[in-house]
Amino acid sequence: MASRLEANDPCAARVEAEALQADTIAAVNAGRVPPRYQEELTGSVSSLVSSIECTLSPPSGNEEDKEDEADEEERDTGKGKKNEKNEKKEKKERKE
Repeated sequence: MASRLEANDPCAARVEAEALQADTIAAVNAGRVPPRYQEELTGSVSSLVSSIECTLSPPSGNEEDKEDEADEEERDTGKGKKNEKNEKKEKKERKE
């Protein structure tokens, strides 16, 4: 974790801290940690996890945003899937 934090990768450090927390809980539940150390150990590990801040920025240009923009454009121009189907049908009828 320390090397991840030094490398300015707090999200990877957080993942490692959360894995340590899961391992700690498993060890306590399995009886591998003496009762007199359980509270201090789990508290310290929890504090470690909560001290590592991982802030992910929202992805830009994701597919959902692009679909929303396309839907807005269709609404703005008055074209939707139903209208497009009707236009294709009308063009086909005109050719016949």
